[in-house]
Amino acid sequence: MKTVLSLLALTTVAAHADGTVVAYPTPYTIVQRDAKGKAMVPVHGKVTPPTLGIAMQARFAGGPWLPAGTQDKDGAFRGSIPGAVGQGALEIRPADRPDAVTKVEPVGIGDVFVITGQSNADGRGGTMIRLKDDLPCLGAKYRAGAWSRGDDPSDNAGKHASPWPLVLNSLIPETKVPMAFIQTATGSTVVRQWRGSGNMFARMQKMVHAATGGTMRVRAVLYYQGENDITHWNKQTVLGDYAEYRKHLKPMLDDTHALLKAPVLVGQITNLLGFRDRNDNIRRAQQESWTENPHALPGATAWDIFPTDGVHYRTADNMAAFAARWTFAIRNAFYAEKPIPSPRLLKAERENDTTLSLHFARELAIAKWDGTAAKKALGFRLSLPDGTLLTDADVIGTLVDGKQVQLRLRKPIPPGSKLSYGSGSDGQGKPVLRDRETGQPVPLVFGRKVE
Repeated sequence: MKTVLSLLALTTVAAHADGTVVAYPTPYTIVQRDAKGKAMVPVHGKVTPPTLGIAMQARFAGGPWLPAGTQDKDGAFRGSIPGAVGQGALEIRPADRPDAVTKVEPVGIGDVFVITGQSNADGRGGTMIRLKDDLPCLGAKYRAGAWSRGDDPSDNAGKHASPWPLVLNSLIPETKVPMAFIQTATGSTVVRQWRGSGNMFARMQKMVHAATGGTMRVRAVLYYQGENDITHWNKQTVLGDYAEYRKHLKPMLDDTHALLKAPVLVGQITNLLGFRDRNDNIRRAQQESWTENPHALPGATAWDIFPTDGVHYRTADNMAAFAARWTFAIRNAFYAEKPIPSPRLLKAERENDTTLSLHFARELAIAKWDGTAAKKALGFRLSLPDGTLLTDADVIGTLVDGKQVQLRLRKPIPPGSKLSYGSGSDGQGKPVLRDRETGQPVPLVFGRKVE
């Protein structure tokens, strides 16, 4: 694999003076590798003036010259050549004119991620991020119909920052593999629109087809959506209905996998406004998809991060936290030698009338989303059988001992009580229970019966 000392130094030649124009790949294109680190790189273009039947030859990253289709009567040609993980120039020439070489660079073979969902996936950040100049491999993006270097602005409007350059800056040095994202997310969309019958699905399909030269090969889809399914602004919203969101989420996952033959990392949104039940319903359906749907994997969990304006991640600090959650999810799904399991709640039981013992799958710590440590965890809600509700105001203390948390309350907790954690905005921006090693918040708890 070639090492790039400075991405800024790479050139972007796309056509040769002899009239050969390469339509695909274009500079900064990244082609998805297969499980063995190989790929077929599509090569499309046109020669003017045409010579019917003349073979075209191409090579990638200084490799051997290989057949890449033949010119038709209009000079158009279409073919593909094999390559391995890495980056460099894609060169092409007519077989009868070996010195008439057209060069396109940089081009890479690595991992490509499709971004779907609404505004936070598209990006609404205010601090523009550039890729690090010393990245060992190429980082790129496809947005607004073109491939380019993977810097901000990286939303489709070309106005805002997103988490994705930060993700590339973290993962490329770790993996030493070229990486890219295809930006198809659109603000204010709802889950119905991302099903196979929806207009956003059709738009995504068209964009991925163009970005991949028709192969439709990608590593995974990163889906972060749900805010507009809580409000009434989009007429196709489910208005926070749990059953309705599940009803549309499943075919979205199935249809996306059928199209791209790739898993979908489903992000879990933070709290929006004051709609506790609606927020919990959407986030519960998202969390359940991780174990119920064979095509879904855990995406970023953001329930504890406080969004800048109540909806979006705009400031540098909460955008960095949001990007770190995606980085963890992607690394854990695809690049970790041994994926780290979720720090989920295993059991909630009464020690005595005013003390609960909570048992988790991983060792825990208490901290805010920005890493600030604390002694008391917040985000608790207990529904008692008589309808009484206990909240953080009723919690005396939380003692963390490895995988166990002792929760002490001011009032008795009778049998049959139900525990929720992170409901609504209960844990948003506050010190919460999180994995001691990774810093990831524990999964949300929705009305878990206390034993």
